[in-house]
Amino acid sequence: MRVGMLLRGTYPEDIRVRKEAAALRAAGHEVYLLCLAGEGTEPATVDGVAIERIDWDGYGVATRAVNRASYLFGSFDTIWFRRARRFAAVHDIDVLHVHDLPLVRTGLLVARSLGGVAVVADLHENYPEAMAQYRSERSLLERVQGRLLRPISRIKRAEREAVQQADALVTVVEEARDHYITDCGGDPDRVHVVSNTVGLDRIDAMDHTPVPEDVPDGFVVSYVGAFGPHRGLETLIRALPETPPEVSLLLVGSGSPESDRRLRELAESEGVADRVTFTGWVDFADVPRYIAASDLATVPHRETGHTATTVPHKLFQYMALETPVLVTDVGPLGRIVRETDAGVVVPPESPTATAETISEVVGQELTHYGESGRRAVEGEYGWARDAERLRRVYDDLTTR
Repeated sequence: MRVGMLLRGTYPEDIRVRKEAAALRAAGHEVYLLCLAGEGTEPATVDGVAIERIDWDGYGVATRAVNRASYLFGSFDTIWFRRARRFAAVHDIDVLHVHDLPLVRTGLLVARSLGGVAVVADLHENYPEAMAQYRSERSLLERVQGRLLRPISRIKRAEREAVQQADALVTVVEEARDHYITDCGGDPDRVHVVSNTVGLDRIDAMDHTPVPEDVPDGFVVSYVGAFGPHRGLETLIRALPETPPEVSLLLVGSGSPESDRRLRELAESEGVADRVTFTGWVDFADVPRYIAASDLATVPHRETGHTATTVPHKLFQYMALETPVLVTDVGPLGRIVRETDAGVVVPPESPTATAETISEVVGQELTHYGESGRRAVEGEYGWARDAERLRRVYDDLTTR
């Protein structure tokens, strides 16, 4: 089959899209990708995937204004519709594989206009709940504008439409699958789980040498990724004063200037600024080096409708690198860690319980957690399994 992927982001930075494209090509499908243009000169082909890019700066103010209004009030992107329709026609696409909710309605209309084109909706996250969470951190004016111009109820209607009209739906965990079936009316036979697991070949080939210049001494508790309202990093900082003095916190990544400032101020007010290291954003090639330097790697998510129905790549990256994990008991996080015995589980947003658990494991032998996590990603929670699940989705489309 000729698969046309639509990605409202840049490529090859998106890890999930890159893995899925490789899996489909390995199964014998031709893969084409329409995405946004990034900075600088980018190749037209990456790993055998032919790429077309939309340069937003190439469109005039009036065109973008009309497009913005269409998207806000109709969940329909006029610029993407024109480009995606031409893209699908030129490459004689059989299946439009649309990544994330904002483009699904546009993809459905492209397929309908051409006829004979199937649509796979690949919903990486619970987008309405994620938007509600992100908006909660914005200014009062921005929150009011969001409620008036694009209320969450309208986004949820677009979600239900996507789930019910797509020929197949792919999501990341069983909890999300249950949501799309129970809350959105999805057909159980057409809703599939292809998780955010990791390809071990790529991880194992990367440099795992610890990064000494950025990593403090003692027992290192780390977090890798974006900072944001649902990440729960405040809990880690508030827990730190109640842990032994040799415990330090390594935060690898960044967020908005406002979120970074708040975390630094919190560390100051808690009296632990000298025990918290902020590295700033680092290249993905260096991520394994920071994880390898950690004694305990964390996913301290708060409990929200978003976190209850998704799982981040970082959990499986930690496990692949045999690093014991600490996660909050939110959605699939606690379930997976308990099932695999890859680490410890604490209640969400509880600095006291987090501090007690960290204090208990300091000085203990934790290698069994790392070994269990590695075994899990070599088996049930490895990308080889999920790549096969994705191939079966396309086998089913071919049959139907």
